[in-house]
Amino acid sequence: MSAVERPTPATLGKLSGLNELSQKKLDSLSDTLEVRHVRKGAVLLERGSNDNTRLYLVQGRLHLRAADGAMSLISHEDPSALSPIARLRPSRYEVVAATDVHYLSVPEDLLEGTDSALEYNSSLLDAYQVEETEFSADEGLENQLTLQIYEDLNSNQLLLPSLPDIAIRVGQAINEEYADSQKVVHIIENDPSIAAKILKAANSARYGGSQQISRLQDAIVRIGMKTVHQLVITFALRELFRCNSALLNKKMREIWDHSRHVGAIAHILAKQCKHLDAETALLAGLVHDIGSVAVLGYARNFPEINEHPGALEATMRQFRGQLGNMILAKWQLPAFLAEVASEAEHWQREHKGTCDYVDLVVIAKLHALIGHHQHQELPEIDQTPAYAKLGFGEASPESSMQILDQARQEIEETLGLLGA
Repeated sequence: MSAVERPTPATLGKLSGLNELSQKKLDSLSDTLEVRHVRKGAVLLERGSNDNTRLYLVQGRLHLRAADGAMSLISHEDPSALSPIARLRPSRYEVVAATDVHYLSVPEDLLEGTDSALEYNSSLLDAYQVEETEFSADEGLENQLTLQIYEDLNSNQLLLPSLPDIAIRVGQAINEEYADSQKVVHIIENDPSIAAKILKAANSARYGGSQQISRLQDAIVRIGMKTVHQLVITFALRELFRCNSALLNKKMREIWDHSRHVGAIAHILAKQCKHLDAETALLAGLVHDIGSVAVLGYARNFPEINEHPGALEATMRQFRGQLGNMILAKWQLPAFLAEVASEAEHWQREHKGTCDYVDLVVIAKLHALIGHHQHQELPEIDQTPAYAKLGFGEASPESSMQILDQARQEIEETLGLLGA
């Protein structure tokens, strides 16, 4: 008779829902639980089951099969494997071993009375239903990618891109009680590319750069530390839009090119709303689609996505607003920028008061999409509430086009500053 395999306390402590338990409780669970082994094809959980346990994948791969045939594949190497598999009850999925599998079954009653109080919000998964009983390869892959994102959303295990380190350090230096510009200079000097862009910006016409300067210290004085911080974030963002996969890297470049065009246009249109800051508008345009970067991060786990670009487009449309909002909140950027990510495609958004950064980005995005949109129907620019808020006078898109045409050189300068 083979010896029983027990999970170590360290293994249990990495699992979502158990990672807040005391060391004493983890030791107790380690002595109680056993790592179960099943062969390929075994059913670990029936669809509709009310089994009062949490399943964790230790080794191998599992299929999650919905009632309509939609299927998701989870590997023990995926970050989502740290979360309970098919947590909702009754279970919406049949869980089947795609390979030989090692897994844990943790009865809920073993956790009663502990402070392992991780809440699992079912509303997100409840919102997801595949309505077609038969679907194309694109739809099947979209379902798998969607299920993985929903599972991680539901278990608070989302993989979100981090703000580049230089932007974090500059922000910390600027926000200190006694902000020291020399400390900011030292941080930026360690990144020659961003230092050169800050100098280039300081010598541009937008900052009154008639007298050329060559010292970073002078550039910071001319621009101001708050704007320097925004520009550092702006210049550092480019590094997030890179990927090893040929298809995903191409998509990253497309999103970056679109985002910098939206940012450059928003920068110009900000002058129509005197209470809004042009540099903030530029940043708002650049981050409005940052949620797509998170979706592309998940798509790396699906090599077959190269053959089904339609699935990728559909998933980005579904998630980019929500994930973008979460990313910018995680970066501790102002709430109005997170709102930009959520609302950038809410063409008929209404709100009280004067124009805001969402209005700027909505109109900038519509201008940037002229002649380039293939996957969505767009409204006429002058038929949006945002257009009226911006106050172009004559109610026609030609009004804003004229403003942009007059500022074409400044737009090209901004695009050049941001880089390809």
